[in-house]
Amino acid sequence: MNCIYCGTPLSSIDYCTGCGADVTIQKRTVRISNLLYNEGLEKATVRDLSGAISCLKRSLKFNKENVDARNLLGLVYYETGEVVSALSEWVISKNTVSENNAADVYISKLQANKNKLETINQTIRKYNQALTYCKQDNEDMAIIQLKKVLSQNPNLIKGYHLLALIYIRQQEYEKARRLLKKAAKIDTTNTTTLRYLHEVEEATGVSTNLNTKKFRRHSNAEEKEHRILGPITYMSGNDTVIQPATFRESSTTATFINILLGFLLGAAMIWFLAIPANTRKINQQASQQVTDANTKLASSTAQVSALESQIEDYQKQIDEANNSATASKEQADGYDLLLKAAAEFISGNQAATGTTLADVKADRMEGNAKTLYELLNNSVKSTIYSTQYSEGATAYASGDYKTAAEKLKQATQTDPSQYQAWYYLAFAYYNLSDTENADKTFAQIVKNFPAESTRDSLSQYISDSSVLNSVTANNTTAGGAVDGNTAEGMGQSTEGADQTLTDGSAQTTYGDNTVDQNMYGGYLDTTQQVDAYGNIITDNGITTW
Repeated sequence: MNCIYCGTPLSSIDYCTGCGADVTIQKRTVRISNLLYNEGLEKATVRDLSGAISCLKRSLKFNKENVDARNLLGLVYYETGEVVSALSEWVISKNTVSENNAADVYISKLQANKNKLETINQTIRKYNQALTYCKQDNEDMAIIQLKKVLSQNPNLIKGYHLLALIYIRQQEYEKARRLLKKAAKIDTTNTTTLRYLHEVEEATGVSTNLNTKKFRRHSNAEEKEHRILGPITYMSGNDTVIQPATFRESSTTATFINILLGFLLGAAMIWFLAIPANTRKINQQASQQVTDANTKLASSTAQVSALESQIEDYQKQIDEANNSATASKEQADGYDLLLKAAAEFISGNQAATGTTLADVKADRMEGNAKTLYELLNNSVKSTIYSTQYSEGATAYASGDYKTAAEKLKQATQTDPSQYQAWYYLAFAYYNLSDTENADKTFAQIVKNFPAESTRDSLSQYISDSSVLNSVTANNTTAGGAVDGNTAEGMGQSTEGADQTLTDGSAQTTYGDNTVDQNMYGGYLDTTQQVDAYGNIITDNGITTW
């Protein structure tokens, strides 16, 4: 033992002769480590492997350079089937003390047998596969794998524990008991083994005898004399006398009986030995074939699942590529329409420019294209609105409410400040019996055009009162009471019940309703009043457009 400070070999005194440091604690830890090593050695001798592992680990905590304790710990690990842990301890021991170390012998013997190492690797993989099967509730496959593991590594206590636990789960307690008794022969005080045995005993009500020692009774009687077939030899004085054996010829009947008995004995041996062995061999081959088939099936299933996952990923990539291609095509078409609109605008045809821009999807535009679109749209906004509003109003007048709803919705999107477009859009939905969109449109009018909606009594057309209540609450919280002379943010002036819309078109106000003179291309009779459905009212009733 050397000083931990200067490396000088220590003597019997409690001070280092080299540096003068107090080495009392160092010597005490070394003594405790050696004491725990001796205790672990005693436990390993009586096959208390769990206790030996505990003592040896504590010994190494006190003195990690205790090579004897580390080598013994590797041997105990090897005895319990933990070959990887054993090899790790021996490698650490070899790196600690490189000369005259027993770990070199252990590592050399283990590495010399390549088949042994390959078998150990297979058992580790199969044990891990069995754990995976258990997590997947595939207990039958786990049992098959664990049986292979224990046949290749019969000292692997963890394998016995896992297989016994599966049998306990399946209520096959006697099979579990036999496995746990085998585990107890390897490690007599393993707490996991004893706990599982306790569970088996509680389930069956039968205690387990773990006395593994078998005693044989030896008879003290003298050995019996055996007759020696052949010549008899005896001494007569100093002479050796050899007396020939008496030959007695057998009769024909005795010979026939002996032959018959021989045939019967041969048939019995074949019946009791050869046939069962052959049957057992056939059954084992069949079981092995079933096992191999199940293993291949499980592997094929896993491969199929992996391939299906890859197919789904590829399909997602294809869909994304298709969507990207569609978006690119739509964007390219939008660029073409934008260039067409620009050419029409340059030629002075604003109506055609507005029509073309209506087909352009603004959300697809980017960069300079978006700037050009906004410039053209702002330049022909009024023209676009007039075109969309005129088409929607014409469709409304002819009773084509579906087309009217589409065109008027475009008009409200082009210029949200125009009350007339919102008004006829709401009644187009109303006449289509599209209650949901009608309620939303009426509610939007009430919110954005409070004076006009009050004048035209549009609230009565909202079928869902919660929509109206929501709109009222929004108006109250947004800015308090609404000014009766100004529709907030919409660019419209109101004067009591009679209003003039500032959408750039000549309008005439009659009573509670306002009629656009430019509506339907100027063919609307402005001397008539219009009802809530947009129909002209005469003295005789509703006039057909």
